[in-house]
Amino acid sequence: MRLVRRILIYRCGALGDTIVALPAINAIRRQFPNAYVVLMTANEGTEKVCADAVLHDFGTIDAFLTYQRRDLWDPWRLRRLLARFLAQRIDLAVHLGSDQNSTLRRWRDRLCFRFAGIRRFVGCRSRKATFFGPLKRDRVTYPSEVMRMLQEIRRQGIGDGAVRFDLPIAPRHVARIDAVLSEAGVDGSRPLVGLCPGSKQAAKRWPLDRYREIGRRLIEDGGANVLIVGGGEEAAAGRLIGERWRAGPWVNLAERLDWLASAEALRRCTLYVGNDTGAMHIAAAVGTRCLGVFAARDVVGAWYPFGENHTVIRKNVACQNCFLSACTREHLRCLTDISVDEVWTACRRMLTYR
Repeated sequence: MRLVRRILIYRCGALGDTIVALPAINAIRRQFPNAYVVLMTANEGTEKVCADAVLHDFGTIDAFLTYQRRDLWDPWRLRRLLARFLAQRIDLAVHLGSDQNSTLRRWRDRLCFRFAGIRRFVGCRSRKATFFGPLKRDRVTYPSEVMRMLQEIRRQGIGDGAVRFDLPIAPRHVARIDAVLSEAGVDGSRPLVGLCPGSKQAAKRWPLDRYREIGRRLIEDGGANVLIVGGGEEAAAGRLIGERWRAGPWVNLAERLDWLASAEALRRCTLYVGNDTGAMHIAAAVGTRCLGVFAARDVVGAWYPFGENHTVIRKNVACQNCFLSACTREHLRCLTDISVDEVWTACRRMLTYR
């Protein structure tokens, strides 16, 4: 690829969306070590950990161009956004769009970049989307988001396909976890299990009473220390499900840590158990085995934890691939069909063969 001095990477989403894009973003930086890299992303102010916050400490991004979706509909806001955009003087745009971005949307974005004077464009396609929108197909396994983006940019001359997350966990994050676990009196002889009982999307949440029972069995029968991880929602859920657990072998870390300290906590875990969330993708990125309790709202494979030796429990139901954020049809049948015994059997197997 010809000399590139200034690059724009477009990627929207919260914590999990950003984690799975890290290998592609790192590949772009390795390909262009001296380029000035700008990340363009939406930040609605409602997410505590958006892409700009996640990537702030990496050193791979030189500047952040954030916007809100209402900026695209307000003429004055749009004018200011375009002025900021044009001021970047970008040579190359790399569109790491969602796996649900339709071909039509990708071409729309390409025209916008072209209008802004960007002549070179690398765009990620998805087999999961049609020309107009998401494809709903039964029993088809899709490549992970990690590999979809890596393979697409490699096909267009960027990177070698190597998967590198390279999370910038610093000594301060290690010290923070040392202090928190010591203060909680966590027994170092027992395996650590990370547990995330929440999700920002209601359609992904396995019932809390089942997490309560899984946590109890992990502590009493599995001999584990349970670390509840996540944000404010998980903190509240942790207090609810942990009220009947035996004191000592568990600690609620949710909302007490920044995301990199949470990554260090999950790195020390033997196992992650939880819903399809950002915490699960962090656990996979630091090499921790994951047991993902998956709704059937999305297609098979795309958002599974990346890597080997993970276990995903998902039920095929008639209403699968609905893409709903909240189940309005079948009362979360795809999740309520997953029993405590099924998840516990997988937990016990993964703790035994670690």
